[in-house]
Amino acid sequence: MKEYLKENKAYHLSFLAGAVIALIAAGIFADGAGYSLVPWVLGAFFVGEIVRFIAWRVEQKED
Repeated sequence: MKEYLKENKAYHLSFLAGAVIALIAAGIFADGAGYSLVPWVLGAFFVGEIVRFIAWRVEQKED
């Protein structure tokens, strides 16, 4: 798991930066209404991460 996180560090940092920017934009432009989408976005991200991690593990075992 540590190796996976190390290999994808730039991806995770860019997602974090994008999430912070989106939260700020939702607070400014949508008057806070965009905050209701945060659980959906984070849920989709975590499901995507699980799928990516499983694919990465399968790839590592093939090598």
